[in-house]
Amino acid sequence: MRVSLRGVTSGVGPSIRVPRHSSRSSRLSPPLNRNSSVTAIRPLRTLLGGLFGLGAGGDANMPDVPLKKTESEWKELLSSEEYYVLRQKGTERPGVGEYDSFYPTEGYFTCRACDNPLYSAESKFKSGCGWPAFDKCYKGGVITEVDSTMGMRRVEIMCGNCGGHLGHVFENEGFTPTMERHCVNSISVKYNAGEPPSGLEEAKAV
Repeated sequence: MRVSLRGVTSGVGPSIRVPRHSSRSSRLSPPLNRNSSVTAIRPLRTLLGGLFGLGAGGDANMPDVPLKKTESEWKELLSSEEYYVLRQKGTERPGVGEYDSFYPTEGYFTCRACDNPLYSAESKFKSGCGWPAFDKCYKGGVITEVDSTMGMRRVEIMCGNCGGHLGHVFENEGFTPTMERHCVNSISVKYNAGEPPSGLEEAKAV
C-alpha cells in the first residue's frame, strides 16, 4: 500500500515495473535548490508520524555502524529536511528530487551525512519510478534491513558508515542484469564529479 497526502508520500513506493528506457543520457546539471523536494513535508510531519509511524527515528532505530553521533549532533550537522529523511526515515516527493533526472557519465555518489562512497555514476539508471535508481553499490557502502512497516515487506537500504536512511531496494524487476533497483532519496546522497577512492568494488546489496 502507498499513501499520499497533499504531495507527500509515506515511503519509497513498492516495487513497480515500467517500460524500459535508455539508461544513459547526456550530462545534466542538477537543480540548485536541493531541499525543494521535501519542503512540503514540514507541516505534515507530526500528522504523518502519528498515522504511519514516520519520523520516529533516533538511536534506537539505527543499526550498529562505525560512525556514531547523538541525535542532537546530527540535528546540528544536517538541515531539518536532511535530518527528517536520513535520521527519521522520511521520504521525498517523487519526481522532484535533485538527482532524479541527473545522469552523469563519471564521478560517484556519497552519503550526504558522512561522505561515505555509495554508488558509481555508472550504476545510476532511468527507471521511471520518480526517485534516483541504482543497480549496484560499493561493497560495504550500503547495508540492508527488512522494513515491515505499512503492512508490507520491503528491504531498507542505509549508509554502511553512519546508518543514514537512503531508501529501499527492489529485486527481480528486469531493468538491468543485477536485477536490483536501489530507490534512493536525492537528499540522502551527494554527487562528486571526481574520481572515486581507489580500491572500491561494486556488488549487489541483497
